[in-house]
Amino acid sequence: MKKKFSSLNMTILKIFISIVLISTIVAMLLFIISFLGVGTIMSNGGDVFPNNPRGILQKVSENFLVTGNDAGEPAAFVLPDETIVPEEDWCILLNENGDIVWSLHKPADIPDHYSLNDIARITRWFLSDYPVYVRTEDYGLFILGLPKNAVGKYSLEYTMEWYDTLPTRILCVFILNFIAAFLLSSMMGSFLYKKIRLLTDGLVKLRKEEVVALPSKGIFKEPFANINQTSQTLARKNALLSKRDKARSNWISGISHDIRTPLSMVIGYGEQLAENTELSEENQKYAAIITAQGLKIKKLVEDLNLISSLEYEMQPHNKKPLHISVLLRSVVSELLNSDLINIRLSEYSIEEYNSLSLPDQKSSERYTLFLSLSCEQAVILGDESLLTRAFYNLLQNSIAHNKNGCRIFVSGSLQDDCVTVVIADDGQGVPEKVLENLDTLPNTAHGFGLPMACKIIRAHGGTFRAENKDGFVVTIRLPFITP
Repeated sequence: MKKKFSSLNMTILKIFISIVLISTIVAMLLFIISFLGVGTIMSNGGDVFPNNPRGILQKVSENFLVTGNDAGEPAAFVLPDETIVPEEDWCILLNENGDIVWSLHKPADIPDHYSLNDIARITRWFLSDYPVYVRTEDYGLFILGLPKNAVGKYSLEYTMEWYDTLPTRILCVFILNFIAAFLLSSMMGSFLYKKIRLLTDGLVKLRKEEVVALPSKGIFKEPFANINQTSQTLARKNALLSKRDKARSNWISGISHDIRTPLSMVIGYGEQLAENTELSEENQKYAAIITAQGLKIKKLVEDLNLISSLEYEMQPHNKKPLHISVLLRSVVSELLNSDLINIRLSEYSIEEYNSLSLPDQKSSERYTLFLSLSCEQAVILGDESLLTRAFYNLLQNSIAHNKNGCRIFVSGSLQDDCVTVVIADDGQGVPEKVLENLDTLPNTAHGFGLPMACKIIRAHGGTFRAENKDGFVVTIRLPFITP
């Protein structure tokens, strides 16, 4: 089975493809620009500029005057505007016999007569090391000379077959350049891909607070080094926090152990004094108050230990098969022993519960609890003491938030592969701030009933949902081992 790409891996792949495509396009654009540039450079650059040799010769020919040739008189050759020819250049006119009949700025080492062989060489190359250009007219041959070493001339000849196959060869060169650009871009992109992959993997590990050790070299040396340093800093801080938390947990366990022994004595003696008939009724009342407050302190100490255990995500250790219906009934019975509510053992469905009207109640019986269980044979695997505490806290929560009384409904049913437990009341609900912070245990000794219940249920692999809906409703789903 192929491993699916995560969104992060897809992002890296998109970056890799983008780098390859952009690099290839840029390389091909540079190739086209270079090709055009080479074509421009290899062209006859002398024809591009306004004062090029052929342009000068054209101006000389257009402005040149030939006089006396029609009347049989010797021809006279005149260039009215001699500034057409730059001072560093020179120009001569040869007649059909090869003699110079007109000159301007002619150097002393230029001959006055030329043979056909000389003219053949002149028309293409040099004259006495002067680069020369020629232009023919009816009255003679113009020769324009430039200073020595001013121009280089090379012979380039191509067959017509070369010209005919030029488009094909250009296309082949283009394709070869494209392939080379793509391969080089892929190599560069692959290198960057590996580096970015290391970077993203390091960031993922850093988010998970895992140890990161990236190679601190190359173009990503600085970010890799920063990630490594951040990882080391987090590791040190986590070690210190773990050490501190362990010390705090040990302190809580120690202080709880130290409190339990004298507290048990206080509660024991208080109970004896409360039952001692030799004491006055008032003193027995005081003794009962001492006993009740001692039991309250004992519960707070137990909750403190439980909070410490759940806060560090400790899993339940005393798991065993439990009948969820028996567990719920035992929690209800424990609550009934407090004489706070009046229970009706009739079975009600949730629809029947919602349709019931609140009965007339005495002032001492402000709460009515309805129990509806259709999960008698369902067995779950859990810690009995922790689950008992969770369900008890939820029932106590309905009482604590509804001082004027309410109806409480407890149901248990089977849905799919889970047992669904609903604990609801028709009271005033709980503050939204409490619902928003169910995953966080408070720093005080009050208000941790719901968060503690949530953590206990989730520690058993269940789900916990709490909401204000015509009162307060908690829906719990726990996986069962036997339906």
